[in-house]
Amino acid sequence: MVLFRFLLALLTVFGTLFPNVGLNFEYKHLPIEFAVESVNDIYVPADNNANVVEYPSIIKLRHQKNEAANGKSLATFEKWGDTYPIYESNDDAETWQYVCTVKDNLNEGYWNEWMPFLYELPADMGDFEKGTIILAATSIYGEGVTDSTITLYSSNDAGKSFNAFCNVDRAGGIDWGVWEPYLIYEEETGRLFCFYSDDSDPEHSQKLVYKYTTDLVNWSEKFECVACSDSSLRPGMVSITRMGNGEYLMVYEMVGIFMNPIYCKRSTSLDNWGDVSDYGKIVSAGGKTFGSSPCVAWTPVGGECGTLIVTGRHAIRGESDTGADMFISFDYGKTFAPIDNPIPYPTDEPFVKCGYSPSLFFSEDGTTLYYVNNPPCYESTYKITVAKIKISEL
Repeated sequence: MVLFRFLLALLTVFGTLFPNVGLNFEYKHLPIEFAVESVNDIYVPADNNANVVEYPSIIKLRHQKNEAANGKSLATFEKWGDTYPIYESNDDAETWQYVCTVKDNLNEGYWNEWMPFLYELPADMGDFEKGTIILAATSIYGEGVTDSTITLYSSNDAGKSFNAFCNVDRAGGIDWGVWEPYLIYEEETGRLFCFYSDDSDPEHSQKLVYKYTTDLVNWSEKFECVACSDSSLRPGMVSITRMGNGEYLMVYEMVGIFMNPIYCKRSTSLDNWGDVSDYGKIVSAGGKTFGSSPCVAWTPVGGECGTLIVTGRHAIRGESDTGADMFISFDYGKTFAPIDNPIPYPTDEPFVKCGYSPSLFFSEDGTTLYYVNNPPCYESTYKITVAKIKISEL
């Protein structure tokens, strides 16, 4: 393991000095076994004329009072011009069944359209019991998208039905809105945080902000975590994980820089990200970088520092035969190695939305990674697919 970290550090330096040289690792060179057990479709459209599907989100239930529901997998996704369908699997993500469709029954005249995110409460919060499933998403108003909200929906029946109950924030339309919510719980303080992209500040084209709550109804004021000094830049699509050293790692795309590279910041607290004008650090691996719609997850499996995984949509520097390599780290994100994407996809026409906004979720014991994405289907459309990946120490 020590030798492997030393080699990763050398490769990181090499990639900085020689950025056009692409380097990669075969799975056999990793200090873990990264084995794709199965790849299965969650949703396949009826034909090539179906609505675009993207922004998939997946969870595996572990906090249900009804023990029979624990172990069930739930998935949802954005379906253009439609609402959020919920699918479930009772055989560890092998087969999937449609359950229900989530509609905005809170905001009159709005409809739920974009960027769903699934979350299961790990503790009681106000009137919401541990195990309540929360769906956070953006609802929009009008055909021209004149207004937007970050809206929360709850389910107390393991995902069979949802009810909208709260707006975290409300803003303007397509150029002044609020987008891309991400929920994460801070155990020490009992607070649930909602991070999201915010276009509503005239001083910034877009910035990353957050609010927090202890009861899911009353939310704090809005705080910045990334608000660049160059007001034209648009940090967005935030994803956060907590690692074994107690640090949180946040990843986000930086629109406005060539091909939207993925940046990261780290903190020991969800409400202290240092200088908000600090862009953070670009995520790179062996001479490679990637961009757009990142996701991050960590598991204690994989040695002293566990295993950290970051995904992105497309390769910026360095070649990839799988749409965009996954980046994997064994030192809490100081260095990364690139590995093949388990759900390969093209990034050129007509599949320009393939690989957009993937989702990662680890099993409770950390040995199985569930990775969901939208690879191609038919001539020019997409489906929603999940790869189940076993991670074990050698």
